[in-house]
Amino acid sequence: MRNDQRRGALCTVLLSTALTALVLLFLSPPLRGQPPVPLPPVNYGELSSAPRATSWHIPDYPRVETMRENVLHTFKLCESEFEGLDCTIYGLVPASEYGMIFVRDTSTMMPGLQYFYGDQYLRTPIEEFLRRQYGPDTRSIDGDVPGHGAISAVIAPYGQVDKATAVSDEEIHLIHAAYHYYRTVSGADWLQKELAGATTILRLNQALDWLYAHRFDHDHQLIKRGHTTDWGDIKFESALDPTDLDPRVDHWTFSPYDQALTYRALLELAEMNQVVGDSGRARGLQQRAKQLRLSANEKLWNSHGGFYLIHLHLTPLLHPFPEMEMIGIGNALATYVGLADHQRAQSVFGALERARLAAGAGKPGLSLYPPYPEEFFAHAQMVSGEYQNGGLWDWWGGVQITAEFKNGSSSLAWAHLRMVADDWARHPEQIFEWQIPETGEGWGAEHYASAAATMAEAVVDGLFGVQIERDGVTLQPRLKKHDGQIRVLQPASGFYASYDYTFQPGFIALDYGSNHPKSLEIRILLPPGRETEEVSIDGLTTSHRMETVLEDTYCVFGGPSGVHRAIVSFQSPRLPAAYHTVSDSNPRIRPS
Repeated sequence: MRNDQRRGALCTVLLSTALTALVLLFLSPPLRGQPPVPLPPVNYGELSSAPRATSWHIPDYPRVETMRENVLHTFKLCESEFEGLDCTIYGLVPASEYGMIFVRDTSTMMPGLQYFYGDQYLRTPIEEFLRRQYGPDTRSIDGDVPGHGAISAVIAPYGQVDKATAVSDEEIHLIHAAYHYYRTVSGADWLQKELAGATTILRLNQALDWLYAHRFDHDHQLIKRGHTTDWGDIKFESALDPTDLDPRVDHWTFSPYDQALTYRALLELAEMNQVVGDSGRARGLQQRAKQLRLSANEKLWNSHGGFYLIHLHLTPLLHPFPEMEMIGIGNALATYVGLADHQRAQSVFGALERARLAAGAGKPGLSLYPPYPEEFFAHAQMVSGEYQNGGLWDWWGGVQITAEFKNGSSSLAWAHLRMVADDWARHPEQIFEWQIPETGEGWGAEHYASAAATMAEAVVDGLFGVQIERDGVTLQPRLKKHDGQIRVLQPASGFYASYDYTFQPGFIALDYGSNHPKSLEIRILLPPGRETEEVSIDGLTTSHRMETVLEDTYCVFGGPSGVHRAIVSFQSPRLPAAYHTVSDSNPRIRPS
């Protein structure tokens, strides 16, 4: 009986000790960043194989998660298939009522589209644009003869071409689309593929040659365009076709939008020429890019307003309104492509946010503010505060959010992404072409694929920071204190990258998986106030470095391909300086 009592007492003590330890485990602060509770096992079942489709999960923000369904629904409605010059063309029209594939939309859709569609949808539109490249005598459907090397604004089933001569971005958009396909899927061999008697790289070089022959002003060292808004394709002068320029009477301007796109295209084309062995051309393109960036930042930067001018006039023209106070969405593109450095980018984001608030817009993507006054544009759709003259576009809002994530303004990007998610929740299965800023009322197409694609990019590449290319995979979670999971498939290559992200007060756990043959670069955005103590992969300490971009600090390290668990442990919170003791013979409080 006495032994039974001892055993009972011992069991009680052991149980009490275990319960006390368990309570302390949950309530005590973690030491040296170690997990306060055991993590669940790595989800090998999902992380070790390619997902069926790209998806994401954010428990704290379910509306961001449901954006995916809107994206997929819109993509499906905008799928297009028709017979091209040599093969069947697969692609996405901006909206079903457009009926044609546009080069500028194709270009801006590529970064998001690559994680939902296979090779045919990425490659065949690019090749068709190149096959239909203008020769010296090629006529547009409206009778224009733009000249050798020019690129059509559209491709359509009937095989004709039409160039919007009021703008200067069609050639450089196509260069970017081709570059994106080269980097993610094709590699250098595709650049040597023959398309209608000329190689891909030759046709891309001819496109840039046309731009510099017809749109480069040597005195200002800038690319010119008609007097549209900074990115729009409608000029202000009266004409039967407002997207075409009459050089005899119409006005020329310099837009930051064109400088940004050209700067990017020059660097991308330089890389593609380098990889096919033309080092001399590559160096020349790099030098052009350097000069263009310098000229744009010298001549178009509004230091008083902290943003790029809507445009600079080449043809003399005086306006009876303060055009210098207008900020265009081309500023967001300038930060997105790197025309603006991080400091200018921060200034631009602040200016765009002030404009959003002044306009009463409930999310980013404001095309222009303040808008041009009533009746300035001859075209009826360009009334003040609407369409390209002050309308709210998710197409450009997605670009802005991605730029904010990548330029050290993740808090603002997070806030803006949630604004878009909240707005989309108010009109399920409708992604409008553009909206009225003050009311959110939708106009134009009700299912706009370009907006769906750039918002998908803002989630996959911006928030979750997943990039898959032939040369490697980057995981750059910007979730901070929010748990999340993402599964990303690149159908054209078969590569995938997936991860589960867990935040706890003392550490961040990243369980990831990828089938890419090369090691991964991992860049974890630290929550405010956290400092890295140690990084381990599968329990083994690994080297790391810290990088700071404005408000954002990243812990950067490499990780092997396959399925692994990485732990970023935080340093214990530091006490204020007044409470730190000094090691000497008489310990005392360190003075503040």
